[in-house]
Amino acid sequence: MVLGRAGLRLEAQKFVVYVGIPIVASVAYNEPSVQKWSADYFQFMKYPSNPKTNLKEEFEQLQKEREEQLVQEKRNRKGREEYLSQLKKLSLERGKGSGNSAEADGETVDQKGGGSDGGVGGGAVTLQLILTTHQKVYEPI
Repeated sequence: MVLGRAGLRLEAQKFVVYVGIPIVASVAYNEPSVQKWSADYFQFMKYPSNPKTNLKEEFEQLQKEREEQLVQEKRNRKGREEYLSQLKKLSLERGKGSGNSAEADGETVDQKGGGSDGGVGGGAVTLQLILTTHQKVYEPI
């Protein structure tokens, strides 16, 4: 089915798109600064820093660093757990001293009826605030 002039215009537009886009792209990306930026941004090629670099030693070094990082994270986790248990003990002692009752898991229940169920308990809110603010900051020596 022939569309006449409308078909000719459509074919001309398609031809311009099919030929024009590659020409515009090659003109735009032929600039050396654009080539360098796109190669760096997309990390097109990665080479060793030195051609004489022993990749096996470099891999072993990276593996050793990863193991040290895991040990450090484990030590941080242990220290964080100790810190949180100390905070719970302190909040329990504080709750007993001020007349508040304390549950076995360390959450405090205020005299006004608030507490672990999301009420307006001052001790639980304070403990939650302390836990959320200091959890990521604390790193043992």
